[in-house]
Amino acid sequence: MSRRRSKLFAAAFAAVVAAGLALVPVTSASAHDFLVDSTPALNSTVTTPLSTVSLTFNDLVLDLSGDGSSSVVEVTGPDGASTHFETGCPTILGRTVSAPVALGAPGKYQVSWQIVSSDGHPVSNAIDFTYAPVAGTAPSAGSASGPACGSGGSSASVAALPASGTADASGTGINAGLILGIAGGIVVLAIAGVILVLVLSRRSRVVGDAPGGDSGPDDSTGL
Repeated sequence: MSRRRSKLFAAAFAAVVAAGLALVPVTSASAHDFLVDSTPALNSTVTTPLSTVSLTFNDLVLDLSGDGSSSVVEVTGPDGASTHFETGCPTILGRTVSAPVALGAPGKYQVSWQIVSSDGHPVSNAIDFTYAPVAGTAPSAGSASGPACGSGGSSASVAALPASGTADASGTGINAGLILGIAGGIVVLAIAGVILVLVLSRRSRVVGDAPGGDSGPDDSTGL
């Protein structure tokens, strides 16, 4: 009987482990990409003219259009968001998004972006840096709206796209709520299975210990 109970407990343990593993994809699926490196770096001071800004993320950036236009990169300052200093449309290479720039007068600048994360959701944020070129460096005049990229212009594109993590830019991405619901159902079923195994184990032990429950040899014949 002890061997049978051991098998039942082993089955219960396997059910719990399976439920735990079922939750692992949910964690990875619901995690949006995040910035891990940039040129210029966050809050850095740049003393030489920049020709490109680049943003590197922890996972592949989706290129839904095939031409980089599903990402937006804007460089503004030092007079706020009224002047843009990106001179071309973004390009996507694996985990890195870059855009050409020509900076203007010295001062504080901001690089703002929106990308399509590897989980299919838009992610947006910004970093600041300071531009302090040597005397005599010719400033760029910038532009009021930036270059036109994709189906729309760069101007105000970050604000126009869905907020970070609130919508699936592809229209067919992962619904984190649905996945969590399915995983929760798996956990509930696993717990129910453990309870059933324990009840059956207890019942079999009670039956085995009851009078007449022993399945051993019958000694009534005296043989």
